[in-house]
Amino acid sequence: MDFFDSRNYRVNKILLSAVGQWPYQSSKTNYIIVIVIATIACSQFLMKLCGMFSYIHDMDIVIECLTPIMIDILGITKVVNSILCVNEMRALLDQIRDDFHSLRNSSDIEILQKCADSGRKFSIIYIYTLYTLMVIFMLTPLPPLIFHGANETTRPLLHIVEYYVDMDKYYFPILIHGYLTVIICVTSIVATDAIFVIFVQHVCGLFIVTGSRLERALQEKHVTDTNLPITEDKAYRNMIQCVQDHRGAIRFIDLMEAAYSKHFLFYAGFNMLTISITGVGAVTKLDDPSELLKLIAVTWALLFHLCFECLNAQRLIDYSGYLYTNLINLNWYNASTRTKKLVLFMMMKARPPCVLTAGGMFVLCMETFATILKTAVSYYTFLRSAQ
Repeated sequence: MDFFDSRNYRVNKILLSAVGQWPYQSSKTNYIIVIVIATIACSQFLMKLCGMFSYIHDMDIVIECLTPIMIDILGITKVVNSILCVNEMRALLDQIRDDFHSLRNSSDIEILQKCADSGRKFSIIYIYTLYTLMVIFMLTPLPPLIFHGANETTRPLLHIVEYYVDMDKYYFPILIHGYLTVIICVTSIVATDAIFVIFVQHVCGLFIVTGSRLERALQEKHVTDTNLPITEDKAYRNMIQCVQDHRGAIRFIDLMEAAYSKHFLFYAGFNMLTISITGVGAVTKLDDPSELLKLIAVTWALLFHLCFECLNAQRLIDYSGYLYTNLINLNWYNASTRTKKLVLFMMMKARPPCVLTAGGMFVLCMETFATILKTAVSYYTFLRSAQ
């Protein structure tokens, strides 16, 4: 059985395969899937733009149209980023598999396994939450159809669109097209974010394993004689292995930074604007419960998504910081001089916490989430005053 068919990675593999972003799929299969979903999503995106331009002089309707358009852009950029960074994604997945296969100590394997279990649980929570909000969003056109009959005046769509055809005659194909686009966009976002959680949990596991090995490396039985030759200095050899483990974790983070950094920069700013515009749209729909519920679902999805990414980036900062604490608490002062130098070198490398950035401009963390949310509220206030 393939390593990624195990229970901790199966869901991620299925979701990424569904949007043509699983790195181990054949290129032909990926191209076909991407072409199909791009055709469906981009055609709906164009119809939304046409619908917005039809009401370009009505600011309230323009704001209402902007929310689904911006959500489509967020979903499209997720897929584009995965396509551009496919080599980094494959390298990250390769290292996860190699790390599990290279471990020999049962306690180290158990640590990584627990972190993989946590990654699966967090991924499932994220997936269920976003799909639940998606279902709420998709159900909003149905009550008028069910309770008022299928006449022209009670046939709502998911979005304002313009197909330049008889909208009443082709109502159900247009509605189905909208549903397919929503499913594609949400699945693209969920698939790429869920694998990000897996990566974060794995590198946190690497830091825990390194900390555990550090504690074992300088046990008293290994540092009783500081004058041992280098070939017999077990504490020194253990420390060399710990340094290599730490470098492996840093390489993993560097790959994540290369794969996600620029995308995070775009996504944080765009998400902030989308939250502001969605909030303004919700205020204008206070007398329309169906539309209000739809916009509330979108707002909660955006907030939950942004919080989830910042929360996982914060976990990375915290766990890399714990490693430095472990180094300080080691019984390193009884070790040989060469071992002390290695400990000092590792302290210098571990002192600044490992972080993920948005284009190198700011660090992703919970403080950043609070700042983005505060800025989104400011933009919301400005847009409300400009209405």
